[in-house]
Amino acid sequence: MSMPTNNEYRTPDTVEDTTAEPRRTTSPVLLMLLAFAVTAAGLVWWTQSRHAGNETPVAALPAPVADDATTTPASERAAATERKRAERTAAARPASISRDARPLAGNAEPKYPASMLRAGVGGTVVVLAEVDAQGNPIDVRVVGRSGERDLDRAAVSAVRQWRFEPALRNGKAIATSVKVPVDFKPI
Repeated sequence: MSMPTNNEYRTPDTVEDTTAEPRRTTSPVLLMLLAFAVTAAGLVWWTQSRHAGNETPVAALPAPVADDATTTPASERAAATERKRAERTAAARPASISRDARPLAGNAEPKYPASMLRAGVGGTVVVLAEVDAQGNPIDVRVVGRSGERDLDRAAVSAVRQWRFEPALRNGKAIATSVKVPVDFKPI
């Protein structure tokens, strides 16, 4: 027998599937354009939503009345001018703004006492905070106890560290007091 040569060994013929469609890949350029379009649409939506909330209400002014010197007596013209001047000053004056003090959203959560958490004890503590005109708590005390001294202490300690939006009366910040409920719920 003779030794086989390389050309006697052949790889089996592979049959290619001609019915399968070639795999299409998405162009990176199209993906970048899509990402840019989504980002641009989000930016437009965000700016419109910010501007929509900043609009201040404007008092509706009455329709202008033509002053005709020949038909309107001088006293009526003077009264109309005085009314227009009063309307302009009322529209230019800011509305009196009043609101109560409230905790800021970024305040830290109170630390749950470990012994109370292990025991599965929870409750609500109502804390009265005296807040100055800058939003800092001056005096903090418990007005509604939870029944657990550790929870009461944790609530007072947390509220002492908080910051508040100061109360407003006629558009000016004032010192006031605010009741803050602090919930402790075991997992």
